Amino acid sequence: MARMAKVGNSFVAAVLLLFSITLSAAPFPSLPSLPAPVDTSAYSAYPYVRFVESKDSIKLTDEQFYDLAGKVIFPVNKWYLPKRDSLVLQLQNEVFPLINRDSLELAYMMLRGAASPEGPTRWNKTLGERRAETILNFIKQNLTIPLNDDFDMEIDVEDYRTLCIMMRRMGDKDYGYVQALCDRYLPTGQIAKLKATLRTTRQSTLWYRLFREYFPRLRAARVVFFFYVPQTNKKPELVEPEPLPEPEPEPEPPVEEPAVEEPVVVVPPPTTLEPETWVERFPRRELLSVKTNLLFYGVYMPGYNRYCPIPNVAIEYYPLHGHFTYGASFDCPWWQDYWGHKYFQVRNYQLETRYYFRSGDIAVRPEGQGAAFKGLYLQAYGHFGVFGICFDERRGWVGEGGGAGLGVGYVLPLSKKGHWRMEFQLQAGVFVCKYDPYQWENPINPAYRDQLYYYDWKGKPSAFKERQYRFTWIGPTRLGITLSYDLLYRKARQKIEGIRMPEGTSPTLHYNPLVPYEKHEKGGDK
Repeated sequence: MARMAKVGNSFVAAVLLLFSITLSAAPFPSLPSLPAPVDTSAYSAYPYVRFVESKDSIKLTDEQFYDLAGKVIFPVNKWYLPKRDSLVLQLQNEVFPLINRDSLELAYMMLRGAASPEGPTRWNKTLGERRAETILNFIKQNLTIPLNDDFDMEIDVEDYRTLCIMMRRMGDKDYGYVQALCDRYLPTGQIAKLKATLRTTRQSTLWYRLFREYFPRLRAARVVFFFYVPQTNKKPELVEPEPLPEPEPEPEPPVEEPAVEEPVVVVPPPTTLEPETWVERFPRRELLSVKTNLLFYGVYMPGYNRYCPIPNVAIEYYPLHGHFTYGASFDCPWWQDYWGHKYFQVRNYQLETRYYFRSGDIAVRPEGQGAAFKGLYLQAYGHFGVFGICFDERRGWVGEGGGAGLGVGYVLPLSKKGHWRMEFQLQAGVFVCKYDPYQWENPINPAYRDQLYYYDWKGKPSAFKERQYRFTWIGPTRLGITLSYDLLYRKARQKIEGIRMPEGTSPTLHYNPLVPYEKHEKGGDK
């Protein structure tokens, strides 16, 4: 019996071992792995990336938007993406790769493009639109997640609300005054009046200070992203059982009421606003002036023995930045007395550049403030000319030459807007010319009378070479009292067709008293 028990135990052990080997070899189906939860804390370093449960919960005031938004600062009058901007680099290298990796779902996006107020309003609107579109295209190119129409692209024609926020936080002494002007003019879209008031306050010192301290930070596009909270991070919602419906009360018998006649309301027909054409005036900045030297019209020519006015014209180009301007002039006296053997014929071309001690930079001298370039200046010039001068039968010269030198002058505006100006000028330098003398009739054979002019040469004709003589002058080369007028401007009058709204109304403005101002389509210009 003991031997049989031992054999039985061995058999049971063998069966159990075989069963365990079979179980270990049997293929069991593997359970699906759960996706790792999205770590939204990784976005806490980027305040312009927010997470919301629903789109309806998105509410931002202007103050909150200013604090949260990421901003890209643009150069003056530019809308191309600045490649080295800190936000552009952060979005491209850090934020967008995180969003693409986590496949976040966009709930909403707030995008605002703006321009600073110093330029014309119509151009500022275009500039703000282009800056916002630049950032939008940059976002579309770098995000792989679907980007639908769930965004608000707003254009701040001239970002006065951000200006007021910055002034208040800086404790600016003029904040109250500027905010009061904005509250007065912006709800009715009177941007032109707001600008004019700011420009003229304290002889424009306030405007120039705002231009230096605040305007560079207004040339920006700002953006805030709102993403739905990822599903893996959401807590399970408890579903409460629906309550049982209460029994409906029995309906009461209807009570007849006496019929009441409804009043007849007469709706007047809508007022039709006829389109008309009006003219808006834009402050202008000089671009090109035309001028003439008044002293040249009273020239008396010795040897010629009579007055010989010198027709002359000059132009000057005025850049938007710096102290330098650039100009050119042309002098062309063309007098002759054939029978008296008197000639005064010159064509002189001159190029010059001027350095004004008073800067004409647009940052210091904006449009509408009179002449940007005036006062004392230094000048460098170069010129070239051809001439033919003859005083009598034996004294004539023909040749060409050129020179260069320096000058000094002073520009004095004659009108309030500075479009008419008087200039006082003195030039000195060196002039070198090559020439040949000539005379009336043949110098070798005076008896041969053919009534022609000949070079004053008595040698062999084969040995004659033109321009054998040279003359050099060092000293004053020009004295001028010049009258100038601005011929071309950077901004002229424009005609705009549209609907003239009654005074105090605007076709596109909807004012919310809880917000400093909304975007304005029309409001004058700068």
